[in-house]
Amino acid sequence: MYRYLFFDADGTLFDFDEAERRAMRLMGSEMGIAFTDDHLDCYQQANLSCWKAFERGEVTLAQLKTERFVRFSNACNLTLDPEESSRRYQDQLKGQGILYQDTVCVLTTLKERGFTLYLASNGIAEVQRGRIEAAGVGHYFDDIFISEEMGVQKPDIRYFAMMLERTALADCKDACLMIGDSLSSDIKGGMESGLDTLWLNMRGEAAPAKPPTHTVMTLCEILTLLTVPR
Repeated sequence: MYRYLFFDADGTLFDFDEAERRAMRLMGSEMGIAFTDDHLDCYQQANLSCWKAFERGEVTLAQLKTERFVRFSNACNLTLDPEESSRRYQDQLKGQGILYQDTVCVLTTLKERGFTLYLASNGIAEVQRGRIEAAGVGHYFDDIFISEEMGVQKPDIRYFAMMLERTALADCKDACLMIGDSLSSDIKGGMESGLDTLWLNMRGEAAPAKPPTHTVMTLCEILTLLTVPR
């Protein structure tokens, strides 16, 4: 079994889709724009495409912050200022600490069982730390790793190397488990870094050709797998 658990944030513990939609509606209200569901779906696609490009190293985080609004504006025939939109959106998003229903129960139970928990997130530091504070879950984690602060992002193996070095666990990989929803980020990076991985497949996606160590469909299933730390 494992003792040290590295949790991804968005799509794993945090309901980012809902946070994103709330932040966009609040931003639109500030700017006098009533975003429809179609607008929100369009932005979600633009944002996701930028984050995938960021994972691949095709854009920097600074470029991503505005590029997603450029793509959104073009796709929806809007005339948004990318810089202003990015600033307003981030201000709204950092207050959206929306967790999945079972997140607190899972984190509490794992801590009570004696596991050591870490948070490993690709994201904008101000936004992610604001959302962690708003959700009130920071105390569960012995350390928090955010790509903007580290200067490198998942799935880059340098991200995982820095994480393991900072936790003094580079020689204890067999006791570590990377947990996340993203095959291209959490699972790929974990596997390439020599870590066992747990894929949270809440969307029921097809299994990859090279499967993760473990797969669960719900957060609560993690508690069945992780009973006692080694």
